[in-house]
Amino acid sequence: MPRRDRSLGRSDIGDFSDPALISTLTKWLGASGASELEISTKDGHTLKIVLPLDASPARPREAAKDVTSSAMEGWTVKAPLAGVFRDRHPGDVDASPLASEGSTVEAGNVVGFVEVGPILMPVIAPVTANVAGVHARAGELIGYGDPVLTMENAR
Repeated sequence: MPRRDRSLGRSDIGDFSDPALISTLTKWLGASGASELEISTKDGHTLKIVLPLDASPARPREAAKDVTSSAMEGWTVKAPLAGVFRDRHPGDVDASPLASEGSTVEAGNVVGFVEVGPILMPVIAPVTANVAGVHARAGELIGYGDPVLTMENAR
């Protein structure tokens, strides 16, 4: 994935030496399945977190624990944290959303992102199913646990 220059960022995300911030970012990194995160600010501060190769980050299928059944054969995929919803990666040249109503997504596919400052947390499909509805709109502020989309079994 190409580096994303956020030097014109919106706000300071905090003190990089704060153990609580480092712990939170490390948890998000592990949950996303990525192994490395680097954040640089325009004033020269840098934080780089690298998970060891033998670390066992959460696999995308484990995200199913955060999904609540809304019907006998349906699922509501919820936001993993509060932030700005993105229906595609900001650096992607393809202008189409990752998931749209009527499309089929595979288990483990990224169906959107929640952006918090320079951090992008993926929203991951827990199962292979059809997208019945998209509830979060690109650029919209969403809260932790807000419904992002609903999925239903393919018939």
